[in-house]
This record gives sequence, C-alpha cells and structure tokens, in this order.
Amino acid sequence: MFDDFQDIDENVSVDLSGYDIDEPEGLSQPRDSILCLGHDDAEQTLLQLINSGAMPHALIFSGLHGVGKSTFAFKLARYLLKHGTADSAQDSLFGDAPLEAMNLDVAKYDPVFSRVSSGGHPDFLYIERPIDTKGVQKNALDVDTARKVAPFLRKTASEGGWRIVLVDDADTMNRNAQNALLKILEEPPSNALLILVTHRLGAMIPTIRSRCRVVSFDPLEKEPLEQLMGLAVGGEVSARERKILTALAGGSMGAVQKIIDAGGFDTIQMTLDILQGWENWDWVEIHHLADSISRAGQGDLFKNVETIMCWVVTQMVFAKAKKHAQLEDPLDNEAFTALLHHYSLEDWVKICDNLKEHFAQAHFANLDKKQAVLGAFNIIKTSY
Repeated sequence: MFDDFQDIDENVSVDLSGYDIDEPEGLSQPRDSILCLGHDDAEQTLLQLINSGAMPHALIFSGLHGVGKSTFAFKLARYLLKHGTADSAQDSLFGDAPLEAMNLDVAKYDPVFSRVSSGGHPDFLYIERPIDTKGVQKNALDVDTARKVAPFLRKTASEGGWRIVLVDDADTMNRNAQNALLKILEEPPSNALLILVTHRLGAMIPTIRSRCRVVSFDPLEKEPLEQLMGLAVGGEVSARERKILTALAGGSMGAVQKIIDAGGFDTIQMTLDILQGWENWDWVEIHHLADSISRAGQGDLFKNVETIMCWVVTQMVFAKAKKHAQLEDPLDNEAFTALLHHYSLEDWVKICDNLKEHFAQAHFANLDKKQAVLGAFNIIKTSY
C-alpha cells in the first residue's frame, strides 16, 4: 500500500551542534537526555526569568503527553543546580556581573549531569508514580509520595544553591495529594523550586494552579518530531512508514514510542491495507488481523488497531467539515478519497462517535479483542 505515498528524505539527520557529544544512538530517558528539541519558546521564557532574577518558586509544565516536558524539566534542574549557586559569578573579571545565560545546556560529562541522572544529587529530588508489589507502576501519585516534597524543599541546600523537586505525572495526584503541596506553595523557602509536569492542566486544583507559573509546551512540529523519530527507529522503518507514524503522533514523540515499543507497525499497516479496500473488504484478512491481536499479551497491538482506525475516521470528519475534496497525506489516494465521499459529514460524525464509544466499551468491559476488532470494521461497513 505504501506505493501510494510520496517519498520523503530517507536520511533524517539531527543537528547536534552546541552539544559537546557525538550523535547518540537511540533516545534516552528524560533524566539522561541531552536532546530537548522543539521547545525554544519555553527555553527563552525560562532564560528571561533566570536572567532577570525572577525565577518563581513553582512551575507547572503543561502540554500533550510525550512532547518532552520531563526532559526539559531535567534540563532546567541541571542548569540551576550547576549555575544557581552563590559563587556562580566567581569567574567574572573585576567583580563584574555574571554573563547572562544564553541556553540551559549542561554537558553530559559534567558531574552535575551524572549526579542528577543517577539520583545522587543531594539537592534534587525526582518523584514519579510509585511501583506496586508486582513491580508495576501505579496509576496515580498517592498522598504519602506527595508528602515527601515539603520536607525536602525546607532543608538547607547542601551545595549552597537551589533545592529542586521534580514531580512527574503530577496530574495523577488526587485532591488529598495535591493539598499536601499547598503549604510549601503558600510559604515557599528561598532558592527552592517545585516543578510539576502535567499532561492535563485541568486536573490540577485551582489553588495549585494559582500559585505556580504555567509554562505551556506545544505539540512537536514535523521537523523535530522526525529528528527524534530518526534517533528512535534509525533504519528500522522506511521513510514512508515514518511518515505514517508522524501523522499518527499528533505532535507527540511519546505516542510514536508506544507504537514502536509494541512492535505494532505491521498491525497498523495491515489495518490500513484492509481499510483501503473498503468496497470489497477481505473478511478473511480482517479475521486474521483480529486473531493476531487477540492472543494473550497483545493488548498493545489492539491499541494500535484502535489508534489507526479512530485516526482514519477522524481525518474523514475533518476533511468533510473543511469541504476538502482530497485527504491529506498519507491517506491521499483514490481508495480513501472514494470512501471519504461515500458518506456525508453527518454520517462520518456518527461513525466516529460510534467507533470511539465501541472501543471505550471494549476497554471498560474487557470485551473479547477479536470481537471488538470485527465490530469496529462493521461500524464502518454497515453504515452504507
């Protein structure tokens, strides 16, 4: 099916000028990453606060999951821990004021980088969702975990500079856990910084939001997303496959990584192939697809089928609403265009709603995945 897609550059390069390292292999975890692409506006905002001496005591990094908020938070923490000490101007000549910060980069070979990465810096605390007795990360940050924040920030900095706490997935805290942070936000100690990384700003209670400076992170643009994708998958997928991943990502490298980690691109390709033959669907192939994702331990593959089907239908709705005669790449071929024009906008909206409700019920009721896939195709097929 990929013959219908236009080629893009097979060689995705990453500009690492300004980083004192060779090009990395693969993508690192946020705590280990030197790359934080696509967020120049956020960096400039923080640099202005640093250079003006107006760094707030609490920040909320808000935006789509998987765009690099945690990576940026580690980047900021490393910079402040390295340069935010009382003797940060010691290299200034004749007592001149320290030079303004131009970026937040800290070299990977710097001791601060390695200590933050390893969790060994005495003035930095990273808090994430705890692990349960089965070794699985819990769905939420509990109140006991949240209560670690205030005592840590009230301590005197071991190295004379900042005390920093980074709370990941802060939007998973319930009200009691969030309330545990209020006291430290109401009476913040000097040179203490709390960074809350949230994917759903609305999940944070108003009293938390009002006491923090919110820094918004936009979805990644195509260029940085493809650069990161090139590092994550290398030559393992073709340029055409990378194009589909870019379309599915919605500006989130995290979304791409989930598909890659599940090993599910073959499933996505098979689903697109079947959808493309909509007038004469091969139900043998549909059953084969349903069988392949219904085996034990294939929940991620099922999610990939849901992702691609809902995405295709949503693109149909958008195209109809905008009165476009042609779909955008990678659906810009005759088969999908014919499918687009087969239904009215009202029909596509109904199909989209029914399909999303169908998958939601499948997850909620833990329905048989094979039947859920067959039912999804029937929602589109039986609508005409």
